[in-house]
Amino acid sequence: MKEMQPEEENFNQYFEYPKSDVNREIFHSVRGQKETLYLDFYPIEKDRVIGSVLEKVSNITRIREKEEENLRIRNLASLGIFISGVAHELNNPLTGMSLTLQSLLNNLTSIDPDFFRKRLDMMKEDLTRAAMIVTDIISFAKPDRLMTTTVDIYETIQKAKENVIWVYPVLSKNITWEILCEPGTTFQFNPVKMERLFINLFKNSLQAFDYGEGKIRVEVRKTRNMVHIIVEDNAGGIPDNLIDKIFSPFFTKNKTGIGTGLGLSICHSIVREHSGELSVKSFEKKTRFRVSLPLTQNHGYSS
Repeated sequence: MKEMQPEEENFNQYFEYPKSDVNREIFHSVRGQKETLYLDFYPIEKDRVIGSVLEKVSNITRIREKEEENLRIRNLASLGIFISGVAHELNNPLTGMSLTLQSLLNNLTSIDPDFFRKRLDMMKEDLTRAAMIVTDIISFAKPDRLMTTTVDIYETIQKAKENVIWVYPVLSKNITWEILCEPGTTFQFNPVKMERLFINLFKNSLQAFDYGEGKIRVEVRKTRNMVHIIVEDNAGGIPDNLIDKIFSPFFTKNKTGIGTGLGLSICHSIVREHSGELSVKSFEKKTRFRVSLPLTQNHGYSS
């Protein structure tokens, strides 16, 4: 058997490396079929001088096709969860409106004004819930240009709280609220989007309580250049294996078919639009969201 020469040993060692420091991925067609090639480049030295470059070509077409297939499967699974969540969320208020209308029809001959007014309020509540779901989807699919004005953050938080309690009276029935913010705490932000942010954060907490008792605490801290808003609940916290995923679109830790999985993703987008940061921490069966916003917005329109 022919003994391997030192030069051959040095040459073969390059094929044992997973990849080189210099590499690239290219595409080319073979008889109309696209293939993906991975190129590794190894400089070959002799007497401390690079005399040549070895090029290693790997056909990774099947690997990339498998990765794309897995990605499509994951996307379809996420889309399925999203559609199931939207259908469930919309079905609840629609069912409520249907039952209310049927109740009104059954009592047309002997209708009481107070009964009629109460049923109309119930229908308005259900319509608002449905509109909030549609707004979430539109906000995620097509975010609009940020327009800011000087607004009182206390009023925005209170309005979001009142809306959530009104739209989700059963979920919020056993919840205690603590708002630590001085009225008149003003800075530049978009009031509609900021209210949407807090509605989604509050709704997330209410769903975590799952009709149980608990407390939602909101604290506003104003520094020289920033405003920090803490939204904290004691609904049990978030598992370590899920906390890095909660801002991802379509992700929900609720039961299948409950929630659209867009709420926290929209919160993250709203904060980023305001050049801020949104972080989350889970400890001692509590979940704490921290919204950090600059006092002055340097982009978008302001009034």
